[in-house]
Amino acid sequence: MRTFLIAVAAASWFCSSAAAQTPTPLPRADAHAVIGWQNLHKEPGFDHYNDWLNNIFYGGAGAGWYWTDNLKTQIDFGAGTTDDQYRFRQFAVNGTQTYESSRLSVRQSALTVQQQYQFFRNQWFHPHVGVGVELARETTTERYDPISVFDNVTRTSRTIEPARTEGPDHRFIARGVGEVGFKAYMTRKAFFTTDMRLMFRNGIDQVLFRFGVGVDF
Repeated sequence: MRTFLIAVAAASWFCSSAAAQTPTPLPRADAHAVIGWQNLHKEPGFDHYNDWLNNIFYGGAGAGWYWTDNLKTQIDFGAGTTDDQYRFRQFAVNGTQTYESSRLSVRQSALTVQQQYQFFRNQWFHPHVGVGVELARETTTERYDPISVFDNVTRTSRTIEPARTEGPDHRFIARGVGEVGFKAYMTRKAFFTTDMRLMFRNGIDQVLFRFGVGVDF
């Protein structure tokens, strides 16, 4: 994140020195395709190893419409790969302690609509900030390991509950979105784009880094 912000600041400084160029007309619309790294916050109701799922590859596409040189409405659709969260809980059976462990598989896809404000007015570099809303579809499957308990009388372990699977379950999540990023032009029409998004529900619910290419219309 620190490297991302330094890159934005450096590019902004470069852009301010180039602002004396004669500006070219901005496009009325653009489209892009991106890949990225998705980080989901998933806090279960019992013991667990980690609140965050971090090994998620993301892919998406979107399009935007310019209302003015600085105001743009953008719609995106994207989805991440499945990542796993390992969970466990401790409980007692007839005074004997035992454990239940499981693996929760999580995958999300989402539609995002946001309003962006684009800074500067030149032909090479356009940083922006944005706010909006996201509707996400979350799919979860939880696989439970067998539960065994040690019998002190027979001195053996016995299974009291076999392995089982719950799901897949689906639910929809609505949350707010904040974004900072930029477009950097490679030609008059084609550009490189990158951004960082924070999704909010009960605190920060997701962090998403995206990189891609696009074209103006």
